[in-house]
Amino acid sequence: MSKVNILSIQIQPKIGYQQKNLQKIREFIEKYADTSLDLVVLPEFFNSGVSVPEFKKMAQKQFNDEVVEYLGLLAKKHNTYILAGSIMEQENGRMYNTSRLLNRNGEQISKYRKIHLFDSFGGTENEYCTAGDEIVVVQTDFGKVGISVCFDIRFPKHFLNLVKNGAELILEPAAWCAPNELVEQMQSQWVVLNRARAVDNLVYFVSSNLCGKVDSTFSACGHSMIASPDGEVLAEADNEENAIFATIDLDYVRQLRSQFCMDKLVG
Repeated sequence: MSKVNILSIQIQPKIGYQQKNLQKIREFIEKYADTSLDLVVLPEFFNSGVSVPEFKKMAQKQFNDEVVEYLGLLAKKHNTYILAGSIMEQENGRMYNTSRLLNRNGEQISKYRKIHLFDSFGGTENEYCTAGDEIVVVQTDFGKVGISVCFDIRFPKHFLNLVKNGAELILEPAAWCAPNELVEQMQSQWVVLNRARAVDNLVYFVSSNLCGKVDSTFSACGHSMIASPDGEVLAEADNEENAIFATIDLDYVRQLRSQFCMDKLVG
C-alpha cells in the first residue's frame, strides 16, 4: 500500500467545551467518510483550546480517557488512523503536551511528548509543562510516520532524527498563534516552514493548525497544509474552520530518496 488518503482538520476550539470540540471533529470526519480515509490529523489542543487553566483541568486522567475513547470509536467506525494532535496529560505531578496515534481498531499505539516547548518570543510553555525526550516514528500499515508538535518545526535536527528512524510522512499538529497585528507575518513563516520541512527531509508533511481568535489580543494562524517532498502544496486551508484532503503516494518518497544520497542528508 503506497497511496494514503489523508484528512487534516482545522478548528477553533471553544475553551471549556470539550464535547462540542469533539463533535466538530466527528462532523468533519463524517463529511469525508466516503473517501476511505487512512489517516486523520487533529490540531494541538483541539479538545481544550489555548488556555493554561484549561490545560491543567484537561490533564486529568478522566478527561484524557474520555477523549481517547471518543476518538477510538471514530477511528474504528471509519477504519482510519487518527493522530490526536495533542492532549495535555499529567504524570507524577508533571504535565506533558502529548500527541497520541490511534490505529484503525481505535487502539492507542504510540504517543509523543512535545520536545521543543514554546519558551521563546514571549512563550511560557516551559513554566507549566515538561519537555519530552523521545523521538517517535511509528510503523503503520501504509508506511513509517514521524510525529512533531508545533514549535518543533523551528528545529530542523528534530526532523532529521525522524528521517534517520525511517519516517516517510511527518505529522505536525499545531497551535501556531500570534498577536493580532503579527498574524499575517506569522502565517507567512508557517507556510515557509511547512514546505521547507517537506523538501529538506524528502517527506510528505502534514500539518493541522488551530484557527480563529484565542482571545482579544491573540489569534491562531490557520493554513493547515499537506505538502509533498518536492515542495508542492497539495492542499491548504485558509483562516477558517475547515478540513483539507489529499491522496499522497509514499512510493514517490521512496523514488526521490533512491536518487538522493540519504547518508549525506541524515549525517
